[in-house]
Amino acid sequence: MYQIVAHAKPKKNSEIYGEVIGAYVAFFIDFKEIDGAFVLAKYYIENEGWEIIELEDEYFIIDSIEDMADDYKQYYEEVFEYGYSLIFNTYDKIEEDENE
Repeated sequence: MYQIVAHAKPKKNSEIYGEVIGAYVAFFIDFKEIDGAFVLAKYYIENEGWEIIELEDEYFIIDSIEDMADDYKQYYEEVFEYGYSLIFNTYDKIEEDENE
């Protein structure tokens, strides 16, 4: 299984447009090849009504549930049942850097 991370914003025709300004997306997929996993990540994120701002080049290989962050362990079985799982960690404002 792979974990791919993306930064996205809702499309204007999305149900969530206006409620949040963006999200960091954790995409988990049970797929053989990483190149295909990236293609599917783009497809599924955009299909949910999001525009990708950045798709990180780095990815994680998940061999067991212990390899997943605690916040995501609940989705482990879902990935194998449905083939993938999308988790949108949304935000509705941009925090200002305290050093600025």
